[in-house]
Amino acid sequence: MPISRYLDYLIQSGNYEKYMTKLVNSFNPEAAKNVMCKNTLSVSWDGYLYDCDFNQMLEMRVNHGTPNHIKNFDVNKLEGRKILTGQHCYGCTAGAGSSCGGETV
Repeated sequence: MPISRYLDYLIQSGNYEKYMTKLVNSFNPEAAKNVMCKNTLSVSWDGYLYDCDFNQMLEMRVNHGTPNHIKNFDVNKLEGRKILTGQHCYGCTAGAGSSCGGETV
């Protein structure tokens, strides 16, 4: 994923644009149907809610008027939430998708 240390490496090595172009060009609508943020929440040690593990790493809490802390959990509001996205989301929607089975060729 183009976040944290790997993002720093991509920028410092001059590979960022090439890497992001590959991810964007490898977008797969079928992989996008199964991204974890559509059916899973990440919860931080202090109870804040995130759309996925990667958003948690970037401190991008659940937003858009939905509860963003476990103490205010409301399944109905969270099921219809707008998912926060960023450049890293291309990593989950490229090729076969993210996780152990994902890859681009």
